[in-house]
Amino acid sequence: EQVSKEAERIRLKREAAFEAELKKMNEEQRRAAQKQKAKDAKVVQRILKASKAGKHYAVLGIRNLEVQLGPYYIFNISIGPIVLFRVKTKEIKRVNRNLARTVHPDKNKDGSAEEAFHALESSAAILTDEKKRSDYDKKIIASRRRRNKYAIESVLGASQKVWSH
Repeated sequence: EQVSKEAERIRLKREAAFEAELKKMNEEQRRAAQKQKAKDAKVVQRILKASKAGKHYAVLGIRNLEVQLGPYYIFNISIGPIVLFRVKTKEIKRVNRNLARTVHPDKNKDGSAEEAFHALESSAAILTDEKKRSDYDKKIIASRRRRNKYAIESVLGASQKVWSH
């Protein structure tokens, strides 16, 4: 709670500074600055929303389409597991660098830019550290399996009710 009060205080301070800057500008500059601030706000809100949901790939705007096949056993020889479509750490670092430039509080005029920047950095830290990333991926896979199992059970339950009547 203390952190959220501090973040709110910083946001209000940044918003006031932006308003003061607007007063110094002419009409055309003001319109351009407000348009840029609206763009900045969209990026910041997307990052904060994904961060609150604990979706680190979404914070960076990356789709993780990783698929694991196997392991397969042929004549008592294990092959796999084979991992396809894994996002490379190099790609994560590149996306993080570009987003960090966009969201950095010195560049971004949105009041919550600092909070979004910290969320971006923590997500990047998790996804670039192999151990933390594999733990996070396992957690995602487990939650996906639970969700799919529940969906299948609810569909089967509904179809059994229909056929029993």
